[in-house]
Amino acid sequence: MNKILKTILSSFLPLLFCHLSVCEAQTWNRFTMQNSELGNSVLAMACDKKGNKWFGTELGMARLTGKTWTDFAMFNEKLKGQYVNCLTVDNGNIIWIGTDDYGVIEFDGSRWTEHKEQMKKLQMKFISKIAIDKNDVKWIGVTLGGLVRYDGREWTKFTSTDSQLPSDFILCVAIDRANRKWIGTNDGLAIYDERRWISYTKHNSQLPDNIVPAVIIDKDNVKWLATLGGLVRIVGEEWTVWTHENSPLPCNQVNDLAFDPSGAVWMVTDKGVAVFDGVGNWKVYNDKNSVLPKDVHRRVMVDGQGSKWFGSSLQGLTRFSGQPVMGRVTDEQGRPVPGVKIACGEKEVVTDTKGEYYLEVATNANITIKPHDDSRTFEPESRKLQTVTGARFAQDFVAKTPALEAEGSSTEKVVVNPFLEQGYITITLESAVAEVEFVNAQGESIRTIPQYKNGARITISRMPKSNYTLYIRTAKGEKKLQFNLK
Repeated sequence: MNKILKTILSSFLPLLFCHLSVCEAQTWNRFTMQNSELGNSVLAMACDKKGNKWFGTELGMARLTGKTWTDFAMFNEKLKGQYVNCLTVDNGNIIWIGTDDYGVIEFDGSRWTEHKEQMKKLQMKFISKIAIDKNDVKWIGVTLGGLVRYDGREWTKFTSTDSQLPSDFILCVAIDRANRKWIGTNDGLAIYDERRWISYTKHNSQLPDNIVPAVIIDKDNVKWLATLGGLVRIVGEEWTVWTHENSPLPCNQVNDLAFDPSGAVWMVTDKGVAVFDGVGNWKVYNDKNSVLPKDVHRRVMVDGQGSKWFGSSLQGLTRFSGQPVMGRVTDEQGRPVPGVKIACGEKEVVTDTKGEYYLEVATNANITIKPHDDSRTFEPESRKLQTVTGARFAQDFVAKTPALEAEGSSTEKVVVNPFLEQGYITITLESAVAEVEFVNAQGESIRTIPQYKNGARITISRMPKSNYTLYIRTAKGEKKLQFNLK
């Protein structure tokens, strides 16, 4: 029976810049069996109140303190070769460990507490999740075993037979601000307030798939659900669903979720990692633009320093300690402006064909981001960001082509508006007509307009790239302006 349950479990789990205090390149690190005490399948992660990181794997449990790894299978024989599926830290900094064969184990840093009698009585094997509510009550999800409530004295079990749980296959449990329990199963979502149950499935809600591996709740009591059909947000009675088809989500199978300190949602999928600000801004990481392995990612955690940890099915653990800062440069008509340098200290990036740029800075960095282009001004001129502790999206700039006053002997005021990126120039002057001449860097006359009309467009998009001197001649004299046509 144990081998059968193991097979069932293993088949479902995969479903399941500027002034700058610090400005550094991207910081990605990989941890595997070769350079840590981890197994290669990372099933659980938690950060305790002292900053230690705890990891559950197919080989037991490991702790990372600073740069030192400790294998806790050395201290507890029952963790050797044991699947540690979930880890939770309570208010007393006690680690609650959910295992396969031995159910729930407590560890306070020196003493191990087991609950053998209750584990046997309630058939509590294959623990999937332990959540702690406002009254310090533990809510324990059991794979194929329902939901168990433990208040420190009494154990109470709920199943689909004696309650309105949609399934006994519990995948996750989360507690909201009203102390309600949000329970994800392989057959829908349940909500329990210890008086009544509410259940949601594909048939009575906008839930895109009945398998719900993760639920997290933000500071505004908004619920975010990971499903095998995409990402779901529930605000009151309003549901919003993001899928691979209507967003940059790399695939519809979302396995786990976590918030960073900025409130952005980090999610792990079968095809990489994504971060989303909840408004419309996304960033996707995979094996092509990071050191993430090409593997199914099961777990995500954001620690107290803002570092993101991603646990994969077969290729260990990845840490990302950088803080992404992203934005866009557009012109006054909202069109993307490529090729603009964005400076962050000694680091520079250039906007791409969509006008977008991407930077990574250290946690708690104080930065000023400033775009640079000799032919334009920007609104705002720069952006100051204080103590960056998470993803910063929408740090946008509007590129403005400044009006330039031509120099020369004429007493007439002449203003030139060089829309170089758009491929035209307009000239404003008092005279009804003027002569306009373009002379290249070699002194050759490239183009002459003998009867230029005040305010008309002069198309320059087909002219050779060069440094030009633009001459404007009217009855009141001559003015000139130099510009670079890139």
